[in-house]
Amino acid sequence: MIWIFNSMPLIYLSKVSLSWIFEELEGEKLIPETVYFEVVVKSKERGEIDAFIVDELVNRGIFKVVKVEVLSWLKEVEELHKGEIEVLSLAKEMNGIAITDDSIAREIGEILGVRVHGTLYLIFLMLKRGKMNKRTAVDKVNEMIKRGFRLSAEVYSEFLKLIDSIL
Repeated sequence: MIWIFNSMPLIYLSKVSLSWIFEELEGEKLIPETVYFEVVVKSKERGEIDAFIVDELVNRGIFKVVKVEVLSWLKEVEELHKGEIEVLSLAKEMNGIAITDDSIAREIGEILGVRVHGTLYLIFLMLKRGKMNKRTAVDKVNEMIKRGFRLSAEVYSEFLKLIDSIL
């Protein structure tokens, strides 16, 4: 399995001490160069702790930073940032899973035939594997929201319902 990460899952899982999730994922974990620059290089300048955590995971070989040849027509989608374009292009090229929380990127990923998931998916995956309990999952999502993670009331409500449905 090949996982391609956009910035928000990297940032927010690291901010709330859930970066261990990345190590639990089987397969190759890739970060496009633009995403790395945004998450690590620029954020280190601001002293963001998550930047140092992600960089350490790259240095340990958990993530590989890659140069991406983007799908030319994706450059025309004004609503997408360069990092999202690289994530979707790489996921399409490598038949990987794009991990992004941007709703437009997710919609375009589906149009491309790319499997697209977000941060909450990774948390659910750890719950289902018994690596995290329900209380921790809810607490960590609440902490992410307090730190700026954007989640609509509808999505949050659905998250809580799904948590309750897990045995």
